[in-house]
Amino acid sequence: MRIIQCSNVMVKNITIRNSPMWVQHYLACDNVVIDGVTVNSVVNNNNDGINIDSCQKMRISNCNIRSGDDAIVFKSTSDRPCKDVTVTNCVISTNCNAFKTGTESNGGFENITISNCTVYDTRLSGIALELVDGGKLDKITVSNINMNNVGSAVFVRLGNRARPFNKDQPKPAMGSMQNIIISNIHATCVDNIGGSITGLPGHLVQNITLQNILIKYKGGGTAEQALADIPEKPESYPEYQMFGTLPAYGLFCRHVKNLKMHNIQLEFENDDLRPALIFDDVNDLDLFSFDAQSTPDTLALVWLKNVNGAFIHGCRPRKTDTTFLKVSGDKSKDITLMNNDFSRVKEVLNKDKEINENIVYLTNNRTK
Repeated sequence: MRIIQCSNVMVKNITIRNSPMWVQHYLACDNVVIDGVTVNSVVNNNNDGINIDSCQKMRISNCNIRSGDDAIVFKSTSDRPCKDVTVTNCVISTNCNAFKTGTESNGGFENITISNCTVYDTRLSGIALELVDGGKLDKITVSNINMNNVGSAVFVRLGNRARPFNKDQPKPAMGSMQNIIISNIHATCVDNIGGSITGLPGHLVQNITLQNILIKYKGGGTAEQALADIPEKPESYPEYQMFGTLPAYGLFCRHVKNLKMHNIQLEFENDDLRPALIFDDVNDLDLFSFDAQSTPDTLALVWLKNVNGAFIHGCRPRKTDTTFLKVSGDKSKDITLMNNDFSRVKEVLNKDKEINENIVYLTNNRTK
């Protein structure tokens, strides 16, 4: 089905099987309702379940999607933004990403809400927010998502592939990502590569909040992988495996400003020697009520690299024979640990030699 430049459209209570390409493509449409649609289409590698392209004022609900390509994907293959869209009460399984913005992003994405959905047996990411072809991603909310057997639970990427929507046009300018909330996520049987939130040097993902997150990974990471140097890859196609196995088993966050992570719990099925969280070139980090599984040989639960401004508070990590926080990088400063219960950790803080004594402040923390 391809519906182009239409208004006041309703697609309801139909089943689509074995489409030869994108199963549904809504292009530059307004005021569209998609309700109770079933998609079962895995017959080729380009079977997007629902493609929302440069559309505005859309409501998608109560859909059951099994697709060969991305299940519900937002695109803007024009200079018209994709905005004012809600997705709710859907059940999804796919050979690619369950919910995705991009890759085509010239017009950008604004005011999009995804909620109350279940994702299972998904090869790539459950949530993939990507912006690599210019445009602006702004005000995206994802909440109340259960996942099982997915490649990555969360993948956020600001890159610069810079592909124009018409081949004769100049390359688009660098895009921007800001104002993202991801909350109430429960994911199990997640691949051992890890999740990531990454921008580029000088182009930071801004104002992102993760809260009420519980993710259990397959694990198995090594000490060598924890020290891996991750390339920037600004022009690469965005997928959660693009950097290889990440140095954090949970979330690797780089080139981010104003990052809030509240009530985060990370676990693994098999012993993993990588930190649960790594923050690299992050400005203004707020980490609250964090706990994660570890092994005695883990370098640290949390590793800050060149972090400017961090407030770590209200954490009560489980009993562990490893260090809670490692700080490195000559640009690290203004790091505060306050009102945490560290009575069950082996060591609270490990600082590299170049770290000045006055950049880390410990206040009202319980220790052994």
